[in-house]
Amino acid sequence: MDRPDRTGGGAGAPVRGREATRERILASAKVLFTSEGYGAVSSRKIASHAGVNVALINRYFGSKAGLLTEILREDGVFPRLIEEGPPEGLTERLAEHSVSRLHGEGSPLQLSLDDSAGDPDLQAVYQGRLKSALIEPLAAYLGGRDARVHASLVAAVLMGVGRVRRVEGATALRAHDREQLKERVLALLELCLKDFDPPE
Repeated sequence: MDRPDRTGGGAGAPVRGREATRERILASAKVLFTSEGYGAVSSRKIASHAGVNVALINRYFGSKAGLLTEILREDGVFPRLIEEGPPEGLTERLAEHSVSRLHGEGSPLQLSLDDSAGDPDLQAVYQGRLKSALIEPLAAYLGGRDARVHASLVAAVLMGVGRVRRVEGATALRAHDREQLKERVLALLELCLKDFDPPE
């Protein structure tokens, strides 16, 4: 362990030691958020788990919410879904993701964060991520005059399905045939990406 980082560091702390400390904090936060939930984990607990001074969380990430934002940036689902295959398969990938999340599938971190969905800090992080991880990359990927409108419509469909799952449990949707649901979500997403008629 790099002693200057443990006590708060300074200009003389080696870059490699700072980066190792930063990675240790990220790893500890991910483990704790996954096992205990976002709301149950304090910055002090993360620091203790990582073996660092709690002041380093604020120094490197600004806050616990900033730490989660960085974890989600590195672990982000949507940028990968947008770019991981051919453009013609985009809506299929997004529809499959939406239906799989509806059925309670996802990474251990995603599932744990679902349990903390009502936390105001978490909601603020998600609001920022909606723009930076879904709408902006999707608009850039789509290009064209109405790219931002199309991306926002796609986000509205995906977030709407997720909201119904979190608030109501989506029991009727989950009981329905999965392939039919996927086809319906796919149709909605394709409609969101369809060119608009020119205004009258």
